[in-house]
Amino acid sequence: MACRTPSVERVADKSVNAQKQLDKLTESVKSQRDTLLDEFDGKVGENLKRARVSDGTILGSNDYIKVEYSYEFSLDKIASVIKDTLKAIAANKDSKSFQDAFSDEAVESYTDLVNSVSEAAKSKSTAAASISFSMNRLAPGVFAFLSATSASLLEEETFGNESITSTIIFYQLIYSIDDLKNQQSFDEAAIDIQNLMNMKRVQAALTDSLADGSITIDDWMARDEKLNAAVERLRARLDSRGFADRTQVASRGMSENQRLVTAALERLNKMGEVYYPAVSILESRLELSYFN
Repeated sequence: MACRTPSVERVADKSVNAQKQLDKLTESVKSQRDTLLDEFDGKVGENLKRARVSDGTILGSNDYIKVEYSYEFSLDKIASVIKDTLKAIAANKDSKSFQDAFSDEAVESYTDLVNSVSEAAKSKSTAAASISFSMNRLAPGVFAFLSATSASLLEEETFGNESITSTIIFYQLIYSIDDLKNQQSFDEAAIDIQNLMNMKRVQAALTDSLADGSITIDDWMARDEKLNAAVERLRARLDSRGFADRTQVASRGMSENQRLVTAALERLNKMGEVYYPAVSILESRLELSYFN
């Protein structure tokens, strides 16, 4: 089932043409479902094998389609569905592992993870492709898999100068008794640290897309603002738990993200004053080694 955000639905309600185009966009994603699901299942199997999990049991799995303006930034409903699945299983299991898996802190971390995977899929830059699939240990013995794929539509006369994106999300929850025995502790900070790196990766990819003309400056500003808010929220959570030092990636010279943004900045400086707000933000971030 496809879910449209209220802002997209309002446009569809006012225009037959908009409704047709949205239906076509959604169908283009739906038509890929079986192929994408096979790819997703294959990646799940490969990752479980690498994690040496051979006794995995599926707790829950589903797919979900979201239709939204590209700048809109929330897939909390998916995280809520997964939370409800965990609660249902936990109700029948006397296990601290499951209590950890659906604690308020863990779910907040997981919601950010869902958003980062979705944003990576929406990015037109290949630089973000590596994080459009994710495997995470939510708790000892509990693994969550996510994958996202998007298609976009830009029709200024109908939808304005922002693109509409249809994203299909696959998720699967796996339970492993062997992993439960092997993992003695759970720390949602590990998910937050990955999310923080993912968000910065998407920011770098969006900057690359801005420099090559794939997205508008207005789109970049709106999406970057929400990504930056997510980064600050993650930093605050990590700081409160004493993990601030683990958010810095040790490297010699430029990181891949920093190289990508530096190259994009060179192009943006030549594209006119409309891009100056982005240039100013990016120059400040590079000076602070934000992308390292």
